[in-house]
Amino acid sequence: MKKSLALLIAGCVLGVLIYLNVQRMMGGRGLPLAGEQGDVLPPPSNAPIPSGLKESPTRIAAAKLERVVVNIDTLGRPIGIPDWFGMATRYVQPQGAGSGVIIRSDGFIVTNDHVVRDAQTIDVTLFDGRKVRGELWGRDPQSDLAIVKIPRNNLPVARLGDSDQIAVGDPVIAVGNALGLGTTVTTGIISARERSVQGPDGNRALEKAIQTDAAINRGNSGGALALLNGDVIGINTAIFSTNEGGGNIGIGFAIPSNTVRKIANALIKNRKVERPAPAWVGIWYMGMSAEVAQAVEQELGFRYPQPDTGILVRRVEPGSPAEVAGIRPWDQVLDMDGKPINQQSDFADAIHELKPGDSVKLKIYRPATGSTLTVTVRLAAAPRNLPAAGVPEGVPSQPRGGLRLPF
Repeated sequence: MKKSLALLIAGCVLGVLIYLNVQRMMGGRGLPLAGEQGDVLPPPSNAPIPSGLKESPTRIAAAKLERVVVNIDTLGRPIGIPDWFGMATRYVQPQGAGSGVIIRSDGFIVTNDHVVRDAQTIDVTLFDGRKVRGELWGRDPQSDLAIVKIPRNNLPVARLGDSDQIAVGDPVIAVGNALGLGTTVTTGIISARERSVQGPDGNRALEKAIQTDAAINRGNSGGALALLNGDVIGINTAIFSTNEGGGNIGIGFAIPSNTVRKIANALIKNRKVERPAPAWVGIWYMGMSAEVAQAVEQELGFRYPQPDTGILVRRVEPGSPAEVAGIRPWDQVLDMDGKPINQQSDFADAIHELKPGDSVKLKIYRPATGSTLTVTVRLAAAPRNLPAAGVPEGVPSQPRGGLRLPF
């Protein structure tokens, strides 16, 4: 009996000690009860933000860019959709969301052409929340740039940097209306320079683009890619994605600021960009491969000793420089001016750098005769009703993804 009483007393003493210790740890508040009123958590920290964090370059750059990057919302022209039985037509008005960068204090904003080109109305939301109706001032589909004008003055203005001075590894921030959520800032680095990227239809979509791993998503189009000093060195335009939805995988592209400056100047002054006609060869072609060579051999009986290099001529335009030089369908172009053509982009890029009147020497294998010959082609200006030189026919699909435009 005495032993049981001693154990009971010891248990009570131990319970009291535990309770007192919990009280001490919780500042004397006692254990929180279900439905208890007030803050049941410790008070927030009142420690000052470290001065280094307040002065971080990313934080300062983001604050600058958020004032000069705008949200752009568009409504397209109504599209008629017939019902299941064709008895009536239902009309829908496409909606779009993108971004823009203020480049003049009197209301000139640069954005992507694909953001505004089909817009019936353009609404611009400024950094302070003001919504303003915008006017499509000018557009240049070739560069995918456009200018929107709003009736406002004394606006903060972005500082366009020199994109020729950037280097791979430079830290950058991307600012834009990501997924229509509003102004969003992401960080990354410059991953590559002067990327030439083809669109999903095989045509060249971007020239000398800046590649970045800063997260860029739908709605970022027309937004800023900037250095940490606040200089805008690109206009975000496209991403490379491996899925149909166009989700970000860390490969985004921006139009260099030096290109933006040149095109924007022309659009603001003339509302359009005048360009000389590009150089033109006058052939339709595709990249050569073992599979292509095998298919041609089975169909026509032609054999190619070097099936993994060069381009295959599919068609020659009548009266073109190629026809004048003697190039024929099914010829294989192996090199240009002594430089090997390893893939179709080599040929397209080389022609793109030339101008009408220039001459090039092409080394050709002609399977019909089994001979190799060199022809001289004097380039002409591309007719307006024909594709420019370097536009390939039958470009194979990209098996692992593609450039997503627009977004």
